[in-house]
Amino acid sequence: MVFYCQLDYAHVPFPAPGSGFGNLSNNGCGPISVSMLIENMLGIPFPPEESAAFFLECGARAEVGTNLYIASEAVAERFGLRVRNTEDPEEARAFLMDGRGMVIANTYGDRPEDGYIGVFSDGGHYILLTGSDRDGREVRVLDPMYRPGRFDVPGRAGRVRMEGPLAIADFSVVASDCVHRPFFLFEKAE
Repeated sequence: MVFYCQLDYAHVPFPAPGSGFGNLSNNGCGPISVSMLIENMLGIPFPPEESAAFFLECGARAEVGTNLYIASEAVAERFGLRVRNTEDPEEARAFLMDGRGMVIANTYGDRPEDGYIGVFSDGGHYILLTGSDRDGREVRVLDPMYRPGRFDVPGRAGRVRMEGPLAIADFSVVASDCVHRPFFLFEKAE
């Protein structure tokens, strides 16, 4: 699996409209997830620097982070993929179980109102779901913010197991992290 950590890309500008603030380290989970998607699913190079430039070019850079609704369509067109989005975690789970492609999920993060601690983020964040086991119970996740120790903090500890940079999580963990957030389902066009 090709893995990129956005924390390694503070040197790559990713300016927000209006303010000009940002780089891939502090706002680049969307482009980094797309880089990993393209390289792992299609086996062609699409490094973070290229992905960031592409997001800026297609107008997907938002004031905070990125707009994957815009970027997903542009990525699909450029790379000959099909994409659809859903807020139904069971639809994303079935897609992964069928081995049809990969999914970029948008995590919500912490929800203090109900005491929920986000596993993959304390705020909005994109992660790449690369596949699942046969029954869809466990999913494989590439988290652009992963560094050793990321999942050892209170509220996250014991919720994933690591195989190198690949996090293995019960799908219910991902579904809980993505309440009322979109899943972008990417597959090769036939």
